Amino acid sequence: MGNICRTCGGECVLVRDDGEVKEYRCVCCDNIYLVRRGEQFPSFEERRAAKPAFAKPAPQAGGGDPALPRAVNGYTRAERAAPEETGGGRLDGAGVYAKCINSVIEVRARRKNTIFSGSGFVIEGGYAITNAHVVAEGGTPAERIEAYACGKTFTAVIVEVGTKKFGDDLALLKLAGAPAELKAVKFAEEDEIKNGQTLFVIGNSLGGGTCITSGIVSDRRRTLEGKPRLMTDCAVNRGNSGGPVFNDRGEVAGVIVAVTTTAEGMNYAIPVDVVQKFIKFCGL
Repeated sequence: MGNICRTCGGECVLVRDDGEVKEYRCVCCDNIYLVRRGEQFPSFEERRAAKPAFAKPAPQAGGGDPALPRAVNGYTRAERAAPEETGGGRLDGAGVYAKCINSVIEVRARRKNTIFSGSGFVIEGGYAITNAHVVAEGGTPAERIEAYACGKTFTAVIVEVGTKKFGDDLALLKLAGAPAELKAVKFAEEDEIKNGQTLFVIGNSLGGGTCITSGIVSDRRRTLEGKPRLMTDCAVNRGNSGGPVFNDRGEVAGVIVAVTTTAEGMNYAIPVDVVQKFIKFCGL
């Protein structure tokens, strides 16, 4: 028998070994187990009888260097099932992460010998939204697209690229072999988005794995290169492109599209109403 999760009984796979600590992740519930050098991964029976002598880290942003460990989801299934409300149906960051993590995908697009990393999110019908520049940079579709979510890697194909026909940096993907745990997002009402409201960005920052950052609506409507944009001070990096911006109800308020490198706290998302128009443009 392999390494078994004490929470759900799923298989735990090795995701990092730095010589001092081995890090295992459950492929079912994403629990994390750290085993120090010289120790053995406890048997399932031992873990049922005693609390394990290893900790579970909080989610953290990973780097783009392949030698760095992937960022992993540190929430248990029970924590996901009970997001914490702060009043009026609104959620704190942990609650938004727990509610929305199974709606976010990491996107890896292969073109020639290069892999471009980005983010995306699931909508109804087994489709997903991301940026066009993630999967079709310069108008050239990627040769192969892989997505990762819920501990599983699966494939995706481009249905529509919105750069020319629709006129904005969006793409619609059809997912194949996606895990059953994936769930479609809900969309915010555009006219309810106000300056100063809390926002959360969940995505594949620097291609190192999914993490969450928080901030506010800095300006609900700006024009950037002739296109409407939502401005936020949420921390955003390469790899967040195409990922969702959530409000404090766990609803999509926009799609990350651009970062200002000459100033701090000025990052941009395609507004939710534009995203919904693109989905309708695609016939969904």
